[in-house]
Amino acid sequence: MEAQPFIMFGNSHIVTLIIIISIAFIFPATIKNKSHEEKLLVAKILGCSAICLELIKPFIWHYAMDFPWARLIPIHMCNLSTIFIGIFLLTEKRLFFEVSFFWGIGGGINALLTPDVPKAFPDPQYILFFFGHGLLIIAIVFACLSLKNRPTLASVKNGIVFSLVTLPVIYLVNKIVGPPANYWYLGVKPVGESLLDLFPDPPMHIPVLIFLGIIVFYLIYSPYWVYDQFKKQDVQ
Repeated sequence: MEAQPFIMFGNSHIVTLIIIISIAFIFPATIKNKSHEEKLLVAKILGCSAICLELIKPFIWHYAMDFPWARLIPIHMCNLSTIFIGIFLLTEKRLFFEVSFFWGIGGGINALLTPDVPKAFPDPQYILFFFGHGLLIIAIVFACLSLKNRPTLASVKNGIVFSLVTLPVIYLVNKIVGPPANYWYLGVKPVGESLLDLFPDPPMHIPVLIFLGIIVFYLIYSPYWVYDQFKKQDVQ
């Protein structure tokens, strides 16, 4: 089966999204009645898997697909989100969950909907891209549903501050490494269709990204805020 050019929301794209969403919610349901200790064991396995995948992927991209090392440092937002959720599942350090939650939901879902891949399934690049981003979403949902974690209003602030501190570091890495390094897409827009097509050309799109990112963080948190308001009314 020869891979065809990728079509956004084509058959392979839709089927892949359905599979990822299904696993993300079915997986926690299958261990719902397990003991807390068993869930923690699953968390550690999932955490190790997430971190190992991000450390192994650059070698696969380079040696199997001939990608240059300059593009393969695992510091894209989704790479860091996967590593952070892995660290959280291993250590339960709250900040790693908070950052991964907002970066993973905001950036990861956008990546799944508008993937930066040239060809559809079964192209190896397609498979590796969706496997990595799918694992990120699955791990975050597991942390929320199985381990009962959720963001707070303070989490939004922590996520924003961490992002603003990290952004200039990533920009500096791009400058030091040079093309084709393009982490966080701060230098060049993605190859495929994306929301960045609506933004000014880099680097003038960075202020827009910051503004939009802050809005997205609050939008992601808004269902929890609404839930808390209803809960307060029920108590009263």
